[in-house]
Amino acid sequence: MTIELDTLRYHFGRFLVPLFWAHVPLLATVALLAGHSPVAAALAGGVLAAAYHLMWWRQGIAPATRYLSAIALMGEPAMLLFLMRGHPWQMDMHMYFFAMLALTIAWCDKRAILAAATATALHHLLLLYLLPYAVFPGQGNLERVLLHAGIVAFQTTVLVWLSDKLVESFGRNQRMGEEILAKNEALEARTCEAEEANRAKSLFLANMSHEIRTPMNAILGFCHLVMRTDLEPKQMDYVSKINHAGVSLLRLINDILDFSKNEAGKLTLESNPFNLRRAIENQVHLVADNAEMKQVKLVSQVDADVPERLVGDEMRFCQVVLNLLSNAVKFSEEGTVTIKLILAAEQDGQVTLELSVRDTGIGMTAEQQHSLFHSFTQADSSTTRRFGGTGLGLAICRQIVEQMGGNIRVDSQPGHGSTFTCQMRMAREDDMVALETPLPEHVRRLRVLAADDNTASRQIMHDVFAGWGMAVDLVASGHEALAAIDDADQGGKPYDLVLLDWKMPGMDGMQVVEEMRETQYRVARPKTLIVTAYGADDFVKGIQDGDVAAFLTKPVVPKTLLDTIIDIFTQPDVVPVTVVSPVDALPMVAEHLRGLQVLLVEDNEINREIATELLADAGLLVDCAENGRIACDKVQERGGTYAAVLMDVQMPEMDGVTATRIIRESWPADRLPIIAMTAHAYEEEKQRCLSAGMNDHIAKPVDPAGLLRTLNQWLKSVPAPAAPAPAIVEKAPTALLPDSLPPFDLRAALLRVNGKATLLHKLIITFGDTYADVAGELRVLIATGMLPDARRLAHSLKGVAGSLELPDVQAMAAGIERMLAAGDAVQARASLPALDRAIAPAIAAARSLGASRQGASPIALTPADGDSIAAARTELRDLVFRRSLGARAGFRRFADALGLTEEARAGHPVHQALEKLDYESALALIDAEALADVEHAKPDRRTGVLS
Repeated sequence: MTIELDTLRYHFGRFLVPLFWAHVPLLATVALLAGHSPVAAALAGGVLAAAYHLMWWRQGIAPATRYLSAIALMGEPAMLLFLMRGHPWQMDMHMYFFAMLALTIAWCDKRAILAAATATALHHLLLLYLLPYAVFPGQGNLERVLLHAGIVAFQTTVLVWLSDKLVESFGRNQRMGEEILAKNEALEARTCEAEEANRAKSLFLANMSHEIRTPMNAILGFCHLVMRTDLEPKQMDYVSKINHAGVSLLRLINDILDFSKNEAGKLTLESNPFNLRRAIENQVHLVADNAEMKQVKLVSQVDADVPERLVGDEMRFCQVVLNLLSNAVKFSEEGTVTIKLILAAEQDGQVTLELSVRDTGIGMTAEQQHSLFHSFTQADSSTTRRFGGTGLGLAICRQIVEQMGGNIRVDSQPGHGSTFTCQMRMAREDDMVALETPLPEHVRRLRVLAADDNTASRQIMHDVFAGWGMAVDLVASGHEALAAIDDADQGGKPYDLVLLDWKMPGMDGMQVVEEMRETQYRVARPKTLIVTAYGADDFVKGIQDGDVAAFLTKPVVPKTLLDTIIDIFTQPDVVPVTVVSPVDALPMVAEHLRGLQVLLVEDNEINREIATELLADAGLLVDCAENGRIACDKVQERGGTYAAVLMDVQMPEMDGVTATRIIRESWPADRLPIIAMTAHAYEEEKQRCLSAGMNDHIAKPVDPAGLLRTLNQWLKSVPAPAAPAPAIVEKAPTALLPDSLPPFDLRAALLRVNGKATLLHKLIITFGDTYADVAGELRVLIATGMLPDARRLAHSLKGVAGSLELPDVQAMAAGIERMLAAGDAVQARASLPALDRAIAPAIAAARSLGASRQGASPIALTPADGDSIAAARTELRDLVFRRSLGARAGFRRFADALGLTEEARAGHPVHQALEKLDYESALALIDAEALADVEHAKPDRRTGVLS
């Protein structure tokens, strides 16, 4: 049966329970008033109520419950009739039979109605023939009973008919509901298919537009470059026609892509100041050649009261102007095209402009005008062959104008030309003069890398930068770009700006950005520009803050590129940075901040030691607290001596968020900065920290350069308790670190500890001792229900593994932490065997390192004659980096410093790479040796190969 019908029956059946029990005091009261025993009456009513209540409790809305209720309902008026025998109102009690019989309709079951009617008939016959004295002493007669029976039969017939109709209606409603649900499911499936098709279309358009615009970029770029050279008139004519055809093709492509984006609701208007008259003049110049060829005179009229400069979307405004002008010239022969701009209205700084373009061309009929602004529609079916075009230009103009708060219309007559009129709203910008932007000196000195797989695009990029007096390095793929960025960073001359083409074989531009995000650079990550043929909105969802500085659309306009670069590097102090090796000088906070004391709140011993070393090297005094409770106590005792608090989030006894809220009750954020330093790097955790009152957020594993930038931003000068001891720079660490220690990435881990090999050696051994049985500890904590403690342990392991460059262990610990945070103990416990397998090699390596400390002799890591070798290597690297042919002579000087034999020189990998002019491989080999020396591996004087 239907759910709605069963619901109705359930509510009615539940309603009958209190109704029956309410009759118990009613019967007792009537018996008392009529001079009968109230106890007997109440007992009889209680039997009926209890019988129904028990059946309802056991059977619910089952048929047995319905039948019993029908008989019990008739029993209530029967008892009232009996109790009021001899009373004048006795005959009125018969009305109660009909009321109770009507109630049974709520069961929507004709059998219950028939049961109630049968019970009524039996009651009357019983009283008439068997117990006439009980109700009708001397007054009972058959005629009266038959009359009542006829009334009951009529009421029963009506109720049965109505009950059947209700059941039928409920059934029909259920079938309709099922059909609606089925159709909704089908509609949802179709909607998903449509959305998938739309996504596929968008991806197709993105790829196709990029593939088309890439060669278009080369065509237009080379035309621009060729036309700047000395050409014969015939050659200039040919190149001009190529350029004209390319511009026309690009306009068609833009129309199709713009219309697609507008239809998808992705058209967004920018708001930037621009020179209105210059914008119109530029568009007039673009159609001037076509107008001259067709002997069409161009007239521009801008009223004097039109503002010189406005704030709006210059590109979209120019798109409308150019489209209207192009159409006017296209459909005119030996006539005049007049563009007129007037100030239609102005209110509250908002200006309404009226732009009209009038031509003396072929004109249009009323029918043609009616469909003119619809997509893929032109005035006449023959115009596609005669004049060309997609029929999208005016549809796009309508979309743009309407989004600018205006409208567009046309007035035309066949043979008398056409006038297109549109209104657009923009903001006024007063007292601002348009100036040509000079190239700042700090921008001219930027080191730039451009990656594009198209040879022509690379050539154009080279010539454009050369015209600005800027140098640019060029690579042909994403892999080459990453290698060049890494080489420049390791060589102490990092790139300031990287231009990446979106579509490249092997690794596209966005994949390069993702790799750069995961890479730890010795200084700052270079600014990145993505060059795409579709638009930035297709990539914004997949990027993070700081990944991409700007997006440029192909073909790249040189002025737009220059303006973008100047905008990115707006500060005059943004200059190329030279990397200082951590062996020579440790990075420190600003000079006026050195000697300040900070409170480090960290429960994990290894993380605490790493952070203490980094902060001490930075010139700060460090006080430590093992959890939030201790931190609160220390801040309460001597908070005035702390310049900042670096707070972990997950800690026993009291976490960092709770501790921050307590500290903030006494210390405001502008007096005592609190910086979260936690392995939780996702945005939700960052917002939770900021909401609790923290000033900033640093993700573990800690990047030393990022830590210093954050400290310089937030540290507050307070009287220091004592001047710090000079930082001891570890020039020649004697730690027993081998060249490699799988699965630890020693090179990256050394950067985490400012190149301190001794400290890293100690941390690895401590890691082996602390986390030797971490999977077993987690298993016990989970089994005993101590999920918060298990989560904290997984959190600590995640942070330590990240600091020691164990990415697999870090990822597994992070996954277990997420499972425990979600309360999924079963899944977390199931992941422990995989964690045990992943961490086992690291524990074994740490123990082997500890054993070597006890029994092996130290490995000498300081190279002999290090100064002369380092100087020769630096000179050689610079020559190779500049791809100078003098690099081979530089290698000879480097070999002399090493004391290599002729045979060793000939077989040296760097020499072999230089003989093939393979500068990339040579540079990588030199940097590998330099890094090995920084890690204090000893070179063999006879072969030059590192031991």
